[in-house]
Amino acid sequence: MPIKVLIKRRFKEGYVNDINKVIKEIRFGAMDQEGYITAETMWDHDDPFRVVIVSNWRSIEYWNKWKNSELRKSIEQKLEKFLDGETEYEIFDLGVNPPLEKLKHRP
Repeated sequence: MPIKVLIKRRFKEGYVNDINKVIKEIRFGAMDQEGYITAETMWDHDDPFRVVIVSNWRSIEYWNKWKNSELRKSIEQKLEKFLDGETEYEIFDLGVNPPLEKLKHRP
């Protein structure tokens, strides 16, 4: 099942060019991964130091493989010195209704 991953970050002031360079490096790395569909980068209109990356994958397995890859980890390390807080991840299944197998486990 296709998924959409929201990656939320807030950066320290003064490093826009460095940050954009690393974000592009992560994007280009993801583009070469099996299961990658597309992504977009959105900078907060009211807070220019907050960014949300929306990444689309063919399945959670493909995303997890990329997220845990050595390549991604090495690129992510370059971002750490610019972060103002923790990176947040939210994962959404695409479709009209939630997957039935997930609903069965709820009380």
